[in-house]
Amino acid sequence: MKYDISVKKRYEDEYGFILSKLPKKIGDGILSFLKENAYNHINEIRIHKNTEVSLIVDFKNVKTNVAANEKDMEETLNSLCNGSVYAHFDTIKEGYISVGGGIRAGICGRAVCKNGEIDGVCEINSVNIRIPRMIYGASDKVFEILKKENFSISVLIYSAPGVGKTTILRDLIYRIGKEDIQRRISVIDTREEITACMEAPPNTDVFISYPKGIGIELATKSMTPEIIICDEISSEKEANAILKAVHGGVRLIATAHAGDFCELESKDILAPLIYSGVFDYAVGIKRKYGSEKYEYEINDLRGEDFYKIGNNTPLAKRAIFTASIGDLKK
Repeated sequence: MKYDISVKKRYEDEYGFILSKLPKKIGDGILSFLKENAYNHINEIRIHKNTEVSLIVDFKNVKTNVAANEKDMEETLNSLCNGSVYAHFDTIKEGYISVGGGIRAGICGRAVCKNGEIDGVCEINSVNIRIPRMIYGASDKVFEILKKENFSISVLIYSAPGVGKTTILRDLIYRIGKEDIQRRISVIDTREEITACMEAPPNTDVFISYPKGIGIELATKSMTPEIIICDEISSEKEANAILKAVHGGVRLIATAHAGDFCELESKDILAPLIYSGVFDYAVGIKRKYGSEKYEYEINDLRGEDFYKIGNNTPLAKRAIFTASIGDLKK
């Protein structure tokens, strides 16, 4: 099947930056693979040593016809770090590299530990490059809840990794900023992913690369936000900062990793936030493999209808919705 020059140009324009960060053999191989198969969007580029490069395209995992050897892995790491691996030492210990343009590369290899802490990572054997996209309308169901409550509630969005939590946050920032009443928003964008590929709306303060706990505390103290938005609550310090912010009158929109609500409320970090009334709603999202349809689990955490019965068994007002994002892409 043949494609005209406009198809090649679209791929080069959309993915040229990240493909230029890869060894020429891999970058050219991916570009050729995309042209041959006419895929729409790359979600991830997954490079493993001594095996074929794979892509997450249109929410499906596919293998390319190009393989990466040990030398390719070394070149990939060096290029992603702009020639200075040492300059990215701290984030590599955390498992990622910020490439620029909101693109993050996850890193996997052999950990060097000292006193129970990771002191470095060597022998990199796989790299996962996540490519952010703006999907207008992805947050429809969550935005509907927020608007109905006049943006005066806090919402926790949960799902398994890679389903689309950050994409929803990105669209929420855009849509809240488009409202007639301008609200003060602080975004804690620790890994430079949330505000990638978008221009922050008016009255939006973006804390880039701040640790989430510190960023939430500083935003609360210095920027007088009405709403704080952050991704992936994962530590006690972050949970404590959220608790203080909400008690100070700030509303939170945050995300967390959990496959379902029972898993969410069983987590030691999150359970105190859920059962202390920090969040008014918990919204779960799921998506079947290869599907563009989201399924939403809406949990209303307020009032007498929400309490524990037995061990980690919540009773909540709950509703299930499905929606397609296929028609929302631009």
